[in-house]
Amino acid sequence: MAHGIPSQGKVTITVDEYSSNPTQAFTHYNINQSRFQPPHVHMVDPIPYDTPKPAGHTRFVCISDTHSRTDGIQMPYGDILLHTGDFTELGLPSEVKKFNDWLAIRT
Repeated sequence: MAHGIPSQGKVTITVDEYSSNPTQAFTHYNINQSRFQPPHVHMVDPIPYDTPKPAGHTRFVCISDTHSRTDGIQMPYGDILLHTGDFTELGLPSEVKKFNDWLAIRT
């Protein structure tokens, strides 16, 4: 884990003291928190899927771990789709095809 700190037009990257020990990092950051959240990360609430995109903005749509269960997902309009997790349950070719077909109707 690292984060940038601006300093006179330059960015200094500081390495989190727990970077080399993920177990210790999880324990440290999980204490007194309902979920893992490093102190330099600011959580934001998701917006409703049907919220219009403001002019001049780029909308990132982020989903993850759909595990072949895309049928009920209400996808907002977006410019960039990030799927960051498992999109199949078992990795079967039929699941990959189903996911590909699902993506095709959203472009």
